[in-house]
Amino acid sequence: MIRSAITCRVSTAILALGLAIFGALNLRTLPVDFLPSVKYPLIKLSIAWPGATPDDIDRNLADPIERQIASVDGLDYLTSSALEGLYQLDVNYRYGVNVDVAYQDTLAAFARAQKDLPTDIDPPVIIKADPSQLPIVQVAFESDRMDLTQLRTWIDNWLTDRLLAAGGVAAVDVAGGLEREIRILVDDGKLEKHGLSLELIERRLREENVQRLGGRVTGPNRETIVRTLGEFIDLETIRQIVLVRGDGGARIRLSDVATVEDSHEEVRLITRLDGRPAVKANIIKQADANTVVTVRNVERRLAELAPAFPAGLSYKLLENQADYITDSMKGVRNTALEALALVVLVLFVFLGSPRQVLIIGIALPFALLVNFFVMRLAGFSLNIFSLGGLVIAIGVLPDASIVVVENITRRRGLRRGDAPATLAEAGTREVGGAILAATITFVALFAPFLLVPGMITLLFRELVLVVLGLMVIAGVGAITVTPMLCAAILRAGHREDSWSERLNRGLQRSYGWLLTRTLRHGLITLLIFAGLAALGIVLFKQAGAEFFPAVDDGRIVVKVRMPAGTALERLDAINAKIEALVRGDTRVRSIFTLTGGAVRGLYTYKIGNEGEVDIELVPPGQRDVTTAEFIRELRPKVMKLHAPGATLAVRQAQMRGIRAEGQADIEVEINGSEIDTLFKLANDIAGRLRQRPELTNVYVSLDYSKPEWQVEIDRTRAAEHGLTVAAIAGSLRGYIGGDVPTRYREASDLYDLRVLVPERSLRSRSDVENLMLTTPAGDPVRLREVAAVRAATGPVEIVRQNQIKQVIVRCDPLGVDLSTAQSATRTALADVTWPAGYNYSIGGKARQMAEMQGVVKSILGLSVFFSFIVLGVQFNSLRLPLVILIAAPFCLTGLGYGLWIAGQPFGATVIIAAMIVLAANVIDGVLLIETAEHQRAAGKPLFDATLEAGLSRLRPRLMTVLPATLGFAPLAFALEEGGELLRPMAAAAIGGLLLNVFVALFLVPVLYTLFAGRTVRAFAPPDNPPNP
Repeated sequence: MIRSAITCRVSTAILALGLAIFGALNLRTLPVDFLPSVKYPLIKLSIAWPGATPDDIDRNLADPIERQIASVDGLDYLTSSALEGLYQLDVNYRYGVNVDVAYQDTLAAFARAQKDLPTDIDPPVIIKADPSQLPIVQVAFESDRMDLTQLRTWIDNWLTDRLLAAGGVAAVDVAGGLEREIRILVDDGKLEKHGLSLELIERRLREENVQRLGGRVTGPNRETIVRTLGEFIDLETIRQIVLVRGDGGARIRLSDVATVEDSHEEVRLITRLDGRPAVKANIIKQADANTVVTVRNVERRLAELAPAFPAGLSYKLLENQADYITDSMKGVRNTALEALALVVLVLFVFLGSPRQVLIIGIALPFALLVNFFVMRLAGFSLNIFSLGGLVIAIGVLPDASIVVVENITRRRGLRRGDAPATLAEAGTREVGGAILAATITFVALFAPFLLVPGMITLLFRELVLVVLGLMVIAGVGAITVTPMLCAAILRAGHREDSWSERLNRGLQRSYGWLLTRTLRHGLITLLIFAGLAALGIVLFKQAGAEFFPAVDDGRIVVKVRMPAGTALERLDAINAKIEALVRGDTRVRSIFTLTGGAVRGLYTYKIGNEGEVDIELVPPGQRDVTTAEFIRELRPKVMKLHAPGATLAVRQAQMRGIRAEGQADIEVEINGSEIDTLFKLANDIAGRLRQRPELTNVYVSLDYSKPEWQVEIDRTRAAEHGLTVAAIAGSLRGYIGGDVPTRYREASDLYDLRVLVPERSLRSRSDVENLMLTTPAGDPVRLREVAAVRAATGPVEIVRQNQIKQVIVRCDPLGVDLSTAQSATRTALADVTWPAGYNYSIGGKARQMAEMQGVVKSILGLSVFFSFIVLGVQFNSLRLPLVILIAAPFCLTGLGYGLWIAGQPFGATVIIAAMIVLAANVIDGVLLIETAEHQRAAGKPLFDATLEAGLSRLRPRLMTVLPATLGFAPLAFALEEGGELLRPMAAAAIGGLLLNVFVALFLVPVLYTLFAGRTVRAFAPPDNPPNP
């Protein structure tokens, strides 16, 4: 291969150029997103059961469903939530489980449970937790001429279908406003006067609103369809429905006992944009659609439709993912270009020859461009991680080409009469085996990422495969394209007096003096490195730990939670105060307020005592503070607000696409059987956590203060009147919550037609007790005659994990890293007295961090094991691999230096840095030991061979580590938007690589002299052994 690449240089050049052009063309067609496309092993199930209490849902939905799903294969754990009228279940499978199979298993388990479920629940929604289903942009609409009912109706009926026509749009989820409905407001006094019931009204509405096929009439020559046209055509038709005939034959119409209004649903949710009433449309893209392209299509579609919008209507884009992705990609691209420039500069300093730098400068872009072609074939996207892989690779890609160019240059100086092609071939063959071994070792080190299941391996899969692909491409290019370029470009001769050579000779003399003394005082060297490693471990612990770094995306959420039963207006007044704190701030781009609800995953749910204010800042380049700094500035102001009974929390919004566990960074999950005991324990623990200065936003998930009027039916007395429990419950539902017996059609749109008693008629318990029931015989009976109405309180939400009831105490770190906050939490819980059968666990991001650390240990362990196998095979020795593997922990402690200096905690991305440092250590060790073994095979003593090997590796080592270190520098400083996610990784890699220089140049030679022994492997002596 090497000879063919050199002798057929035109073919080699054309083939390489063709691959590079293919890569450049594919670069333009690669999809763009912020994160790679992943499928988490999570299935989400939700069921709406209008009017049901959390306790009803817990007993009638949670129990039968979770009992069946708990038996499926591959299940990790279940978490569920029972809210008023809503049941949510997260079916968490183990990583590595096929998500499609898990989805089918979940459907099958639910089907088995369905026979035990109430018949009046809404159809279930069962979906895979796919990050691509999250909104890619939100469009907020406001109007100074339409009310919220008209605005919501216009969006639902006119705009949504037109937005769905934009390329790449899968769904439009509308939140806010008021949905139109036709309300039949029954006067219970008139109903009683005429001896009528709600059931009669609902039945007559169903009977009179019918449009049905009658059949077909077949004549001699044609067939005619007969249809009954009986649907309501207007509200007056509804008002004129005859309910019954009264005494004397008089007709009693619906208008005699009720008012028919074209109205809207009950106001349970309030939404505002920048302080003005608004309705929000969340745009969800198709699974395989390009996020940036889809958002641009939506923007163009809105611009095209704008002339047809009603007068006085305006809109604003919120949380535009396309803008953030574009800015982030631009930032990482600029970082890559900066890294590339720094690498070329360092190579020029050491090589001194523009021709040599040109050769490596051609090989590097060649590998990058070919990789884009490979990414396209693999179905990858341009995202923060795949581009991060490119930045990482820029620092380590030149290694193989540097080794080849260095060796060819050395041979050129020793054999000046040989032809350039001969020198290029011989120089490449001499180091080809080492390059192959180094590439195989690199692949073996990163292979555990593809084998160990876990969230971080799922997220980093593209990054790892990009780096591995680039290393393989660079390795192939180093033994084909690089020698071809050397034969064509390098001149004969060798300038001994060049400034780069003078620099090299000076470094050689200084290093030779140091290495000689290091080898003679091996014990002192070991003690020095042991001290450095110990200090690195201390600094590593001081740096702290987190799960994922926060990005400066400018998304802040202020959560508000009031006691259950709080009037919506009071909650909204607190939200308005929060709005006032940031309104007018030039750093704030938008303020979207949600009162009476919460955003959980894909949807907005109505929760009467909760609200939130979503604040979006202008892009980082237009403000002088980061998102975290803005939060630190805002939090004290929010906490000082006069909001009696409110629980307030200010935090950065969760990163989109990263699977979040829970609703806070730290969640103390208290498990047990009795809600009352759980509630007492939770409040005790919350009080303890509030005393810790490291924690903030402390609150208890369970609110047990929701006021209820519980109707206890006397079955005997009810039976005397011919009434059943179901009949009484149905009547109460119709009176208070309202029933929808049928729907009203207007053009092609359908609206609920709801029958209920006006809320103003039901203000007290006595009003409920005096509600009139109708017996099967038609006789009126007051509710108080067959039931007792008692005041009580109940839970707002019931949470379960693995079918066991649970109360959660949530909190966030305050000015400290996640691991420090977790330690403070455990300290606060140390002396809690736990009743028998009750315990706790730590959830939220803290649990994810603990799981991540377990995955990291597995990856590092397998990497070391695979390395030992590769090295053992390569050296045919058990002792020589130990030289490299013993040195590895010393290198890894350098991560602590980098994190501590940069002020970054250990997180998921740092594992990539650890693998890069480990790879550098192994490759350096392999090359040094290979060289030393060759020298010993040529007859040199152990000491001289080790010294010679160290000197021969000095300049290549510096020429590879300095470009790699400087390549990471732009990421470590996070000067560009989007780089924050990879900043801890870059800082740790710099620390580890710099310490690895000293380990490779000093510690490994000492260890080699200790482990090499007297046995020397059989080598064919090189034609010209490396000569410094």
